[in-house]
Amino acid sequence: MSSSSQWDAYVFETKAVNTPGAVPITIVIPLRNDIHAITLDQTFTFESRTPNVRDIHPKELTVHGGTELTVVGSNFEAESNPQMNLTQKAISTLDGTKTFDEVKYPPTPCSVLKQSEMTCKTPELQLPSSKEFGSFKAEYRFGFIFDGFQEAHDVEGNITSEITVEITVVELHSISEHHWPPYDATKRQPLNIEISWGHFQHEAVVRVGGIRSNITERLVNRLLFLPPDEAQLDPKSGCKTSNEAHSVEVAAGNTNQRVGCLTYDPDDDTPLRMILVFAVCGVVAVVVVSIIAFYIVQKRKNTDGE
Repeated sequence: MSSSSQWDAYVFETKAVNTPGAVPITIVIPLRNDIHAITLDQTFTFESRTPNVRDIHPKELTVHGGTELTVVGSNFEAESNPQMNLTQKAISTLDGTKTFDEVKYPPTPCSVLKQSEMTCKTPELQLPSSKEFGSFKAEYRFGFIFDGFQEAHDVEGNITSEITVEITVVELHSISEHHWPPYDATKRQPLNIEISWGHFQHEAVVRVGGIRSNITERLVNRLLFLPPDEAQLDPKSGCKTSNEAHSVEVAAGNTNQRVGCLTYDPDDDTPLRMILVFAVCGVVAVVVVSIIAFYIVQKRKNTDGE
C-alpha cells in the first residue's frame, strides 16, 4: 500500500502465510539509495477460506442409494460448486479368502446450506453378495471437490478435502400391503402405515397418486399421513385394475415401495354437495314465494268479492 505523496511513500508488508493465525505487520519505507523496514507491535489475524470437512452424518446408508448426508465443516460456498466423490474400499470375507474390489463412484453434486453445513446424496451402492461374503463391514472414503480457488490441491486446480468413515449399509425392510376404507377428506383424519425403517424413518415420504402427502406424525413403528385432495390427483393414476383407486407409495432416497391402494368416499364430493344445497335452497325459495303470491292473490279476490 502506498500513499498519494511521492515524498513519503510507504508499503505495508507481511510474511507469506499458509495457515490461519496472527501475522506481524512491517512498514517498508523507500529511501533514496535503500529501504528501511520497521516492524510494528501490532498484528492482524489471517483467516483461511479453504473449505474443510470435519464430519459426516448419518453414518448409515441404504443399498439403493439416495441417502441424504449432512456434511459439517467450514468455509463452504455455493459458488465453489462442491461435489462428493465417494470411494468404497475393498471388502474382504472374514477369513480373507475373497475380496470385493474397490469401487469409485462418480461425483455427485452437493447443496450448501450455510458456511458450516451442506448436504449430499449418495449414489446406488455396489456391494458383494451376502451369500458369498456373509456379514461384512464397508469402509468409505468421502472426497469433496471445491472449485474456483487459486490454490492447486490437485492436478485440476481444485481444492479437495477427504474423510474416511466406517459406514453401516442397510436394506430397508419391505412394507406389507395396507388396506384402508374409502377416505372421507372432510373429516381430515390421518391414515396409518406400519413401517419400521430405523434412522430412515425421518426420511420417509408418502405419495398418493404421485402427490406427496402431509405426514402428521412419525413414530418408531408407523407413520400417520393425510392424503391430498382427490382433485389434485391424476385421474390416470389408477391402482392395479381400478381407475377409482390411487396408488400409495413410501419412498426414502432411491427406495420406493407401493404399500396399497386408496379410494375416496364418493359421498365426499364437496362441490357437488354445495351445488345440491344451493339447488334445494333455490327450490324452497321458489315454493315460498309462490305460496306468498298465491295467498296475496286469494286475499285480493276475497276483498273484491265482498
